[in-house]
Parts: sequence; C-alpha cells; structure tokens
Amino acid sequence: MTAMPRVFSIALATCLFGSSLIQAAAQDSGTAVGQPYHPPGMWTWDNWFVHDGERWHAFYLQLPKAVGPERRWKDNDFYKHVGHATSTDLRTWQDQGAAVCALSGTWNDRHIATGSVARFDGRWWMAFTGRGTKGDGVGLAVSDDLTTWLPAQPGPLFPLSNSSGRDASDGVFPSSWKGGTRRWVGISDPYLSPEPIDGWFRMVLCARVLDVPLAQSGCLALLKSRDLRHWEQPAIIAWPGCFERMETPQLWARQGRWYVSFGGVLDMVWVKANPDLLAGAVRGQPSHQNYYYVMDASDGPADEAGLWHLAAPGNHYIMKVLPVAPDRDVALFTAADKKDSGISAPYPLEYAADHSLLLKTAPAPDQK
Repeated sequence: MTAMPRVFSIALATCLFGSSLIQAAAQDSGTAVGQPYHPPGMWTWDNWFVHDGERWHAFYLQLPKAVGPERRWKDNDFYKHVGHATSTDLRTWQDQGAAVCALSGTWNDRHIATGSVARFDGRWWMAFTGRGTKGDGVGLAVSDDLTTWLPAQPGPLFPLSNSSGRDASDGVFPSSWKGGTRRWVGISDPYLSPEPIDGWFRMVLCARVLDVPLAQSGCLALLKSRDLRHWEQPAIIAWPGCFERMETPQLWARQGRWYVSFGGVLDMVWVKANPDLLAGAVRGQPSHQNYYYVMDASDGPADEAGLWHLAAPGNHYIMKVLPVAPDRDVALFTAADKKDSGISAPYPLEYAADHSLLLKTAPAPDQK
C-alpha cells in the first residue's frame, strides 16, 4: 500500500478534494435550542461524540449539497467526509468544518464513513470506515486536539467487505456461535469503547455472516486490542438471523448490565415471506429502526431474550447514548426528514427495573 506521510489535513477547517464543492469553512453559527443541528450547506447522517473535559465534540458524515439532490445517496464518492462541531450543552452547536476526508493516492481514496473516537496514551484516536478503489478497511487516525487528524499508520487495521459481503476475499474471520463455527466479514461502522475494559479496548463492527441469505446475514462482531493497532480475539456477539444489516453500533455499561445498540435494516420482501423467522422485538416493525441488546458481559453473547426495540420520536435513527452525570444518560439521534437531517436534541434516558431503556419524549434540559 502507498505510504501516507499526511493523509488527513485541516487548514482553517477546509477539506480539499481538488474541487470547490468541498469548501466547508468553519462558521460562528449554531442552531436554535431544541432544533436539529444542520451544518451549513451539508447533508449529514451518522453521528458520534466525545467529551474533552470542557465541551462536546460531534463528528458526523456529511456531503455538500452542491453535488445536487440526485447524488445525495449514490454516485457521490470523493465528496462524503467527516464533519465536526462543538457544544457545551448538546443543543447549540458550532460548526468546525471538515475533520477527516479521503485523499487520492492513499488506500482510502473514495470516501470515509462512520467511525468513533477513544482516548489513549494522552491522544485522541478515531477508527473509521475507509473506502478505496482497491479495497476497503478500518482506518485509524490520531489527534492531539480533536481538530487536526493525522494517520496513525499507513494502511488499514484490517480489511472490510462492501455492504453486500460479496467481495469477501480478505478479512474473513471464523468464530464460534451456538456450538458451531461461522465465517464473517466486517462491513462498516467501527465503534471503539472510549476506554479500555479490563485492559482491552473493544471494537464492535457492523458485520455479515457468510454462507447464509443476505437478508439474514447481519450481525455484530467484536475484536479486542491493548494498543488500538493490533486487534485479536474476533467474535460474533449478536446474530438474530433476521437483519440484513445491524448498523452503527454502540457499547456501554449501566447498572451492572451491558448494552449494545444498533440500527436494524430489514429486507421487507424477505420479512413478509418469513414472519416466523423474526425475533420477537422485530415483528411488526419497518426497516431502519433503533434496537438494543441487554447483555450480562461486554463480550456477549447476546440472545433474543435480550433484544429490544426502541421507539424514537419522528424519524430519529441511530441512537447514541452519552453520560452527562455519573447516574444520568441522554440519547441523541440523527434527526431526519425528507429534505435534511442533523443532530437531534438530547433526550433523557432511564433504565427500567427489567433493564430496558425508557426514552423520554421531552428533550433534556440544558447539559452544561
């Protein structure tokens, strides 16, 4: 792979692709309290967050509206990248421009997709989905200030497959599952545990079990690392056998239980033909809904009895749970409508006696 002396660059928060379409200069503009945050001139989706001790940093996928609505969801390689905004209350956000983008001459020269951030060895580390003309992989970037990001290494941590899993020539992992062995590939959305758990960072991936119908192949996989560079002990932690994809996961602990959330993508033709194969929490639900498992351990495995559907307001999708106090969490979503999407207001999250999540529909008070 081509060496990358400097894969990512930020100059006045401008991400350069050799095109004037990507000129996302940071602006001193926020959003009305309680309203979704929309970065100026961008479509956005898939958010992830980190707190630096003083303020919150939001990272999200974004695409310049200048490419035109017909390219919002397709034929937009080289323009999709990671945006950055900051907030002290999770309600009013200040645009900080582009954070990470793909560049020609590198392994991830097409675009960068969903990731997450962890703190390690006095620095910030971002794992992300890297898409390249010669292959895909999990990328790793490093920063001292959450604004300027540099490559942590010249190539990906390990290969990823495309969304269908049909190019799974590399990065195939065998893992035990319910008394047998299943082969799987990572697809996207690496979620890093913000801190080590028993000395190990966890990475949860949107993944796909091979050798089964596509509509049933979506799973969540987990790998472990002590240094964020070398990953081992690959395992399947959840595979309900009824999702096409289990998108953008998050892993966290509360009240002695572990939770892993995800966005559930269904093949509705398959669903209608196979209602008896659906997990109980999925029955009667459309595609692209929010789900979570309650687990006894951080490494799973999760089972159907621990799978819950989360009813979110409006078209809110892809929940992220953030701790705002030692005993208090809030949930943020990608708030979407037909024309736009952005970061939702924070919603108070409560944990019921049965460990299920209760989402209050009234936005949370300001979080300082």
